[in-house]
Amino acid sequence: MATITLHYDGRNTAFKQLIQLFLTLGGRVVEENEPEYDPEMVAKVRRGREDFKKGKCVTIKAEDIWN
Repeated sequence: MATITLHYDGRNTAFKQLIQLFLTLGGRVVEENEPEYDPEMVAKVRRGREDFKKGKCVTIKAEDIWN
């Protein structure tokens, strides 16, 4: 058995027809509507970007990392 993951717009009629064909061939559809990213992690990334824009960061040159 193989698993195929598809992300699609549910309003797309061509894709709905493809799903129907898949089902007639014996396929099975399992819908999972989980968010792709953890909301807490997204908030941390956004805060970090805002801090960077405000200049609240330290910049290190790549060649200085190993020295």
